[in-house]
Amino acid sequence: MQNPEHKTREQILEAALREFHQNGFKGARTSRIAEAAGISRTMLHYYFNTKEALFEAVLNKTFGAVMPHLYRMVAEEKDLFELLDNLVDTIADMLEENPGLPSFIVNVLNENPGLILGLAAFQDENTPGLIDAVLENARAQRLVRADVRGEDLLIDVWALCSTPYLLAPYISAKEKRNEAAMRAFLRGRRTGIKTLILNGIKAG
Repeated sequence: MQNPEHKTREQILEAALREFHQNGFKGARTSRIAEAAGISRTMLHYYFNTKEALFEAVLNKTFGAVMPHLYRMVAEEKDLFELLDNLVDTIADMLEENPGLPSFIVNVLNENPGLILGLAAFQDENTPGLIDAVLENARAQRLVRADVRGEDLLIDVWALCSTPYLLAPYISAKEKRNEAAMRAFLRGRRTGIKTLILNGIKAG
């Protein structure tokens, strides 16, 4: 049986996640979060005494499970092409579960990038450097171009996976796709993303 305090905390975080996604940090209101969670503002402040603390908890909940997994995956994988295949799937899975995340991140970075950079999940994070180590091995085998960098690859994967979510309202309306059709469309892009990235880095 779930602990009542844990259940209440999860309800608060779910309500806060929706509020922050919709309104950003500056526009979010703790009164709306408390109402959506079905508790009083006094009770909300018992769990999180400031909006900043609540915001950090939401970000850690969003990234806390994915980033360590992503980091371990990159650190342990030695084959570049298999790594990129898994990297696309991992980021695409995260976005499918959190479709509002790309716009949320853009809003946060515009408002206050330090809020994300200060997260525990990002402390000492060096995913691009780890990808560079895998790239070095692929270069030694003459499998990839010499100018490809880990940072570029990570940006490319993130951009190709996340941009359709930023454009989702337009894409959905223009092509008259309902929610299920949009989900299928986004999922179907994975193969194309992998092919585009792999063809772009392979040695000639």
